[in-house]
Amino acid sequence: MTVTTARAVIEFMEKYNKHFEELELFVSEKKAKVIADDLVWLLDSLTKEQRLVMTGNDLETKRLALFEELGISGVKAKELIEECPEDYRSKLHLECSSMEKHVDAIRKTSADIIEMVERKLSIQEKLANQPHSTTETYTGRGMKVKKHNTSGGFFGEV
Repeated sequence: MTVTTARAVIEFMEKYNKHFEELELFVSEKKAKVIADDLVWLLDSLTKEQRLVMTGNDLETKRLALFEELGISGVKAKELIEECPEDYRSKLHLECSSMEKHVDAIRKTSADIIEMVERKLSIQEKLANQPHSTTETYTGRGMKVKKHNTSGGFFGEV
């Protein structure tokens, strides 16, 4: 690998890592919002999530084209690092390691989100299938009251 190739790969990987860092932050925030049942945020965030996915797809297309142009298509990260000129090897290793950490964190967090959503939906399904219970209250003497007398009174019928 030439110095020019190494520089081009490192420059591209820096851009790619910035994207994955932004995506990792978004997925972490999404997990917090799923935990908090913030459905409004989740619905409002769909546009941002779609933009992030499209940006990622675009970057991957550009990476494939760049690697093809540089004559390194199909070469794995480990091989690129080994073939990289010594002066650039540590920087390329750093960028590749960073990318791997971002991807692993995104995968794990996304799997956690899916598991939480499935669990929440399962609980909601169980609750929806239970017969409705009547609200029971008690009189001052400890007697159960199943139906409230709302006729008349101070406010009239409610």
